[in-house]
Amino acid sequence: MSAAYLARYTPPAPALPITLGLPGERPTFGPYEGLVDSGADISIVPRSLLVQMGIPSVATATIRGQWSERRIVRLYLVDVELAETRLPDVYVAGDEEGDEIILGRNLLNKLALFLDGPAQQAEALDDAAVNRLRARRAE
Repeated sequence: MSAAYLARYTPPAPALPITLGLPGERPTFGPYEGLVDSGADISIVPRSLLVQMGIPSVATATIRGQWSERRIVRLYLVDVELAETRLPDVYVAGDEEGDEIILGRNLLNKLALFLDGPAQQAEALDDAAVNRLRARRAE
């Protein structure tokens, strides 16, 4: 599954389409654009979207932004579907102010991704591609 970088950012930003849902249920909300952010510890979803989907908050946490400001956020447990891969029970922070979905390392580390900056394409690799790459690396 391949997706074009988002040209509305400077420089263009990698993003992937995702679908969200209640834990234990097939994700049916979306698709939404999720910005790929390997610098983010946790994935972030606008709180208004989570409330609209009827997903309850399960905990609170303190997160720190890149400028060291700390913020208390509500955490939500969602199932995520990306490139026909279902990722159950992913914690996301509910963002009270923003309107973007950020895919952080808690989700990205479960995927094999290829970010092709020159072609401005982000791709979630299938099992065959992953196996070829891993075999090449082992040589």
